[in-house]
Amino acid sequence: EFIYGTAPNDFLAERVGLLPPSGRVLCLAEGEGRNAVFLAERGHNVTGMDMSEVGLAKARKLAEARGVAIETVVADLNAYEFGEGNWDAIIGIFCHVPPPTRAK
Repeated sequence: EFIYGTAPNDFLAERVGLLPPSGRVLCLAEGEGRNAVFLAERGHNVTGMDMSEVGLAKARKLAEARGVAIETVVADLNAYEFGEGNWDAIIGIFCHVPPPTRAK
C-alpha cells in the first residue's frame, strides 16, 4: 500500500522537461518513491532521501517493479551534506523545511 499512490506529483510531471536530460537528481523527503521512480523512468540518475527506512524500502520495491534503479539514502535533512556540484537538480515535493535549515 502506497499512502500517496505510485503516480508522480502533478507539478513534477508537468515540469519534468525543465530538468537537464539524464542528470543527477536528488529527491528530498522522497518517502515511498513515486517521484524518484518517475524521474528514473525518464533516464535521470536519482537519489531519494528520506528519514524513513520503511518508506525508502517501498521506493526500492516500486523501482524494481518498474524496472529502474534508484539510490536511497536514510538521512535527516538538517544534517545532510549536499556537497557542491553533486546534483543537476534537487527536488522537494511536500518537503517541509524549517526556517533555520532554509537559511543554510
